[in-house]
Amino acid sequence: MALRRSETLVEIEGCNGDLVTISGPGQGREGFELLEGGLQDVYDIPFSTIYTQHAFEEGATYNGMRIERRTPLIKILAHATSSRTWMAVDERWAELWSPLADTKLWVTTPDSRRHLLIRQLEHMRVDLSVDPHGEQEAEIETPGVSGDPWWWEPSVFDKWTSEVDTTGLDSNGQPKIARGTVTVSNPTPYPIWLKWRLQAGPTPGTKWTIADFSWGNKIHRRAVEDADRVIHMPEMLGNEHVDIETDENAKREQTRSTLDTQFYMRMDGKTFLYPLRPRLDPVEIPVEVTGAPAGVGVRVECPRPWPRPWGQRR
Repeated sequence: MALRRSETLVEIEGCNGDLVTISGPGQGREGFELLEGGLQDVYDIPFSTIYTQHAFEEGATYNGMRIERRTPLIKILAHATSSRTWMAVDERWAELWSPLADTKLWVTTPDSRRHLLIRQLEHMRVDLSVDPHGEQEAEIETPGVSGDPWWWEPSVFDKWTSEVDTTGLDSNGQPKIARGTVTVSNPTPYPIWLKWRLQAGPTPGTKWTIADFSWGNKIHRRAVEDADRVIHMPEMLGNEHVDIETDENAKREQTRSTLDTQFYMRMDGKTFLYPLRPRLDPVEIPVEVTGAPAGVGVRVECPRPWPRPWGQRR
């Protein structure tokens, strides 16, 4: 039995770029209808907690939390339309999916629009208890896997551009410095890791200072000492841009140069340590630049990963 129509719009954006509706306004128009119970393992973020216990310990000690992958299962009724046979609709559904590329499951409510990245985990299963060519419809199960289990909204960006030439020295013989701020926030219930893009001038010498505040995080036992921690970035090459992904568990190096240089070697072992804490209202954090002409800038990106397809917004 097809799921009753609702105001929640559920769409599939295929790995081929095709977009179809499976529930909500427009359901069935393209030959796809979400079945009752047809979305599984797509709600709360899957996680497990880690506890250890020594030989004579009473109880156990909490040692962390692991975010797991999702294994969504999508069940639809595929049926003929006024312009497509059942077989054409079935083939269109198959082309939306691949084990090698991401498909997006979009969920839109009056308050949000978020997507989950899914790849095909196993072969599709089609109910052949009746002849789909005779009935011009069939139920299809698509097993999926989400290595990235978060529901994503568009990132929020802010930027600051220096209006001052900071090359050379000031009247006291000290390096010129331009100071500004960017606004960051985190309305989600989980920590998020900032992403930065630093810009250099046409000649070598640009140096940026970027905030890496602890936000009260005790993970390194330096919540107070690192309350106003900053990273003094190394000197950049001419016309170099540097991308920073502060997540210490990222699947790539934290710093990457657009000139394909090994920028991490210039960091002298310095790394970013702290994410933005959950439920952080918009707040300004400082940035500084020296050794650069007017017009260079910095951009900060606040990702928006959510544990659920809707709600939980502060």
